[in-house]
Amino acid sequence: MKMKAITATIAIVLMFFGVQAQSEGIPNVVGFNHLLVSEVLGEERGVQIYLPPSYQDSDKTYPVVYVLDAQRFFLHVVSLSRSFQQFQLAPEFIIVGIKNSYPGRFQHFGEGKENFKGFLQDELSAYVNQNFRTNGENLLFGWEYGGSFAFHMMKDQPTLFNAYLIASPYPIFDAIDELDTSARMDTQLYFAVSPDEYDVRNSTEKLNEKLASNPIEGLEWKYFEFGLEEHRSTGYPTLYHGLRDYFKYYQEFETNNLQKFINAGGMEYALNHAQERAKRYGFEPELSLWSRFTIVRSAMRADDFDQFETLLNALDKNAFIQELIENRDYAVSQFVVFYEKNNRFQEAVELYDILLKKYPDSERLLNKKRSAQSKRQ
Repeated sequence: MKMKAITATIAIVLMFFGVQAQSEGIPNVVGFNHLLVSEVLGEERGVQIYLPPSYQDSDKTYPVVYVLDAQRFFLHVVSLSRSFQQFQLAPEFIIVGIKNSYPGRFQHFGEGKENFKGFLQDELSAYVNQNFRTNGENLLFGWEYGGSFAFHMMKDQPTLFNAYLIASPYPIFDAIDELDTSARMDTQLYFAVSPDEYDVRNSTEKLNEKLASNPIEGLEWKYFEFGLEEHRSTGYPTLYHGLRDYFKYYQEFETNNLQKFINAGGMEYALNHAQERAKRYGFEPELSLWSRFTIVRSAMRADDFDQFETLLNALDKNAFIQELIENRDYAVSQFVVFYEKNNRFQEAVELYDILLKKYPDSERLLNKKRSAQSKRQ
């Protein structure tokens, strides 16, 4: 009995220490902290750098997203990067977070912005490009005073970054008048606001109106109004929507709305997307099977039979259906249902025959074919 008691006691002790060891966990490290001695700023600057999962085991080069106020937004951008990769919405990219503290950020982004521009361009960018495999594609994000800083940088050096993502920029109202709409600006701009921001909203509306009435050659831009956000939270959706749009060609083409598809340019729009995707990221220049299916599916969802047939024929109907049979036969089943819904029973019977070649023992398909045949007669 004593031995059993001792054994039980040892087991309990081991269980206790096992649980204790498990509860300590393993550190979850996100990126690395770097300390740069800045001659331009006359101080040490802390930056955070995140490298994509494939970085260590490849020789690829990567875009770089520079994030002002990293103490607030760095982890958010890392999270977006990992989520985008999981759903193949964007390529992997390096993230460089520039930490700032209060009240220093107001000095760096305000009266001291020329020095901070020098630090960003001549010191930090140089450090990143020398020490990491970058591909020359750079994006800059800033919120509030950081957004104002990013706007001034775009205004003065538009080609320094491929895109500027600006959330609730303040102050920029007077600087908008200095924006030269006659000069070419080969870059992209995303700026955003909450409708409840008074002074900030006045500035972003002024910028939106100026760009709409005086388009700048080479500048692609979008203005977001986030009705569910307020001043402190606009940075998060700005990053999400700005990055999604900037990397929009990475995702294979997909459409879920027939009218939007037609308004955007229809098949020509889809083909241009595939070709741009190939040029930028090395994918095949043809529309994928999934892309083509979503195009036809959009007509079914809109219950537009004429467009359904038009799009099928534009995609080489017979070859397309055969490819679907081999890879996504459920799509052909959806076509059958749509044909029957529109009283096109002959076409439905023909598709049932194709499906039965793949599934010759399917009683369900055979019964459905018989039903369609009876309705055809």
